[in-house]
Amino acid sequence: MRYVPAVMLFFAALLTGCASLRVPSGGAYPFRASFDGSAFIQGQTIPLDGALSIPAEGRGFAQIYGPGGIAAFTLDITEDRARLYNLWGKQIDEYSFPGDQFIGLIAGIPPRSRYIWKRSADGGSSVTYSWGNLLIDEDALPRELHVRSTPPLDVSFAGKGRTITLMMTRGSDKVGITLTVIEGGRWNKPAGSGAEGGL
Repeated sequence: MRYVPAVMLFFAALLTGCASLRVPSGGAYPFRASFDGSAFIQGQTIPLDGALSIPAEGRGFAQIYGPGGIAAFTLDITEDRARLYNLWGKQIDEYSFPGDQFIGLIAGIPPRSRYIWKRSADGGSSVTYSWGNLLIDEDALPRELHVRSTPPLDVSFAGKGRTITLMMTRGSDKVGITLTVIEGGRWNKPAGSGAEGGL
């Protein structure tokens, strides 16, 4: 019986996470990039051309351009909500979205939330969170993201210099985009600028 408090404390630490990844984020924000690609959503292929801006952690927006370069759609992400607006600025949809967890990945910043487990994997690390798993390279840049949801969300990142390729799959929906970095981010940082686990 005298070990019950210690065991409870151990389980509480596991549930809340043990440490968080710390990476230098100086110069990563604001992050701005143009993008092009395509999406296959609900059986339809949609060409994508636009730009995105992440002024700070947990906040960002993207615009998808229509003919003539007019912003046909705008996606505004603020911490835990993503709002979609049409050409005239009318909100047409709203989603629950943990922007504070994921939006920084586009700029090369891993989530700051506490992780449960971290182990070496393929020249980098596999980091397990309560919501899923993140694979990072030796410089703590994201390579793969797997979110436990229904259906699961899987994202792969391939960064080379100022070009980042993202492939996202959620159920039968697929999105592939190539970003060209205009400003900020950690993708073009020298080797050895990786993460440390810390409390």
